[in-house]
Amino acid sequence: MPFCAPAGHAAIDLAAVWWNLVVMQLSQSATDLPAVDLRALLRRAEAAGQPRIEPVDLGGRRYWIKRPEVLSLRWRLQKGDPRRAFARERRVHRTMAEHGAPVPPILAEGESFLVLPDCGPSLETVLKTAPQAERLRAFQAAGATLAALHAKGLVHGRPLPRDLCWDGREIVLLDFEGASRTQAKPRRMVLDLVQAIHGIHALTACHAAEADAFCQGYRAGDDARLWQAAQDWARRWRWLDPVTRPLQRYEARFKPERRYKEVLAIPLTLKQLGA
Repeated sequence: MPFCAPAGHAAIDLAAVWWNLVVMQLSQSATDLPAVDLRALLRRAEAAGQPRIEPVDLGGRRYWIKRPEVLSLRWRLQKGDPRRAFARERRVHRTMAEHGAPVPPILAEGESFLVLPDCGPSLETVLKTAPQAERLRAFQAAGATLAALHAKGLVHGRPLPRDLCWDGREIVLLDFEGASRTQAKPRRMVLDLVQAIHGIHALTACHAAEADAFCQGYRAGDDARLWQAAQDWARRWRWLDPVTRPLQRYEARFKPERRYKEVLAIPLTLKQLGA
């Protein structure tokens, strides 16, 4: 059956995909990736009823298709228009790349999809499956990467373990849904750091060597003294620990199956920052 261009926005997406194909065939890719079967990727990207984030294996390599969220009216009122959020994420991703941040190359994109190469497991997966030595190396690299990002005057917006990938050599940043802009003042960088530490503790629900390794990596590259600013922030908010203790006990006793134990992570994060 011949391939036909979809109507509307999909036709624009198809033009963008074909342009990517021409560029990849006429020039040597900076990432040394082979030319992908972009038509097959487009079919998958535009297929109805597919998951928001979908892996695709082609030619012995794995790629990821990301689509906008599909939200109910209630969640649209709370989170806003998912297509606008998706457009913002694509824009932030490109800006990060322009500033030399470690982000994967965009292989193809359109208003309704984004195609990226596989960049290795997320730090969340590394934490659950890798040997301890590899875990510590990955988390220390993550701390150093976040410090380097802040040194450029950039913020991730939500640097959680599931949004940072480890390819065995370096950390790759993903998913900039939480970033309204890339460049920010030190206060937003401090919140970036606090959120990263809290995200690690939300997974472990106990003091973990991986959190120590992350902080060591960050402090080694912290030329802007943001660590000290984060400590000041933690001291101002240390009252959150006693106030949330009933919720901490509830989460520990009645919600042990929770993937992210965000309430239990509060005192661990404050302690990590010396509060």
